[in-house]
Amino acid sequence: MTETAISSCMAGSRSRRTRAYWLSLYLAFIAYVKTQLYPGKDSSQTVNDRNAIQRLKRDEKIKQMYLERIQHDPGFKSAWEKIKSELDRAPLGNVSRSEHVKEIRWWNCSYKNPDKKTEGEKRKISGVLHSLNDWENMIEFWYSIRNNLFHGGKDPEKERDQLVVEFAYKTLRELVTILLNDSSPCF
Repeated sequence: MTETAISSCMAGSRSRRTRAYWLSLYLAFIAYVKTQLYPGKDSSQTVNDRNAIQRLKRDEKIKQMYLERIQHDPGFKSAWEKIKSELDRAPLGNVSRSEHVKEIRWWNCSYKNPDKKTEGEKRKISGVLHSLNDWENMIEFWYSIRNNLFHGGKDPEKERDQLVVEFAYKTLRELVTILLNDSSPCF
C-alpha cells in the first residue's frame, strides 16, 4: 500500500480503520508463521499461506497456550463467545465477487489435503466454531476473513462484516502476542 492509501484508511471510519489494522496484523502474522515458525528447509523453498495455516492447526504447543489464554482471560473468552454466537446464527462462508456463499472447503480440516477428512469431519457443520476449544476452526476463521476481505466478500457497511473483522483482529492479536512471547499485545 502506498503512504496515501494507508493515510486514507486511517482517516476513515472506525470500520475502515479496523479493517486496516486487521489486514496489517494478518500480514505480519502470516509472514511470521511462514518465515519463523515453519520456514522452508532451505532458502530456495517457500512455504505458501495454506501450508503454513495447516501446520499451525496441528501445532499442539501453540494450541495449548492459546486455549489456556481463552480459559483464563474473561474478556478474551467473551470475544470468542461473541464470534461463536454469530457464526452459530449465520455460518461463515467464502464469498468472492458474487452474493453466493460457498462452504469453506478447509473448515473442520487440519490435514494437508481437505479430501482426507474423515466421514465424521465431513458431517460437521462448516463455518461455525464447534466449541471454545475448536483451534483448527479458529485459525480457519482468521484465514477466511482474510480471504473474504482480499477477494471482495466483506462489505464495510454491513454490521456483521464489521463485527467479524473487529473480533478477528482482537482474537488474532492475542495469538501474535503468544507467538512473540510477550505479556502484552504488540499490535
